Amino acid sequence: MKLIRTTVLCVLTSLLAGTAHAAPADLLNKSVTVSYNVSIPGTKADGTAVSGTRAVTRTIYISSAGRVFARVDRRDGRATEQKDAGPGSAANTLHFAGNKLVGVMKFPSGAAQMTISFDPGGQSCSATAFAGREGGRNLRWKGVDGAMREGTGPATITVTSCSVSAGNAFGQ
Repeated sequence: MKLIRTTVLCVLTSLLAGTAHAAPADLLNKSVTVSYNVSIPGTKADGTAVSGTRAVTRTIYISSAGRVFARVDRRDGRATEQKDAGPGSAANTLHFAGNKLVGVMKFPSGAAQMTISFDPGGQSCSATAFAGREGGRNLRWKGVDGAMREGTGPATITVTSCSVSAGNAFGQ
């Protein structure tokens, strides 16, 4: 198990340090929307058990110049959060690797990786995501409500949809 965790973190690190590739021409001036659910059993700092599923929607716009803009909308119960990240932002790790768009979401402890694959014409997509722990430590993350949490079990990420549309989803 330790070897698997180490391997996951090595892969994530190499992806973060990897050379960025240009956006495929078929994806220029297009928006991508990926929705998924994340479940991680855990506890808050006060020991309160937390469970349930967080709904996440990531909207990505690839400009006509190949620059990647991203927005994440997270909902956990009634709490919601929206964050935007432009090119060059530390929060925007999205980069192209051939016809795939790859991003790593860092946690205070651990990380998650999302990979979006596109058909040859850039008309449709599919996405996968997984989370990994570092050095045998539990995942630690900040909830939508701002409270820190620590995982007590594995993270489950289920992608529910992936779509591609022409134009800028941010309307600018």
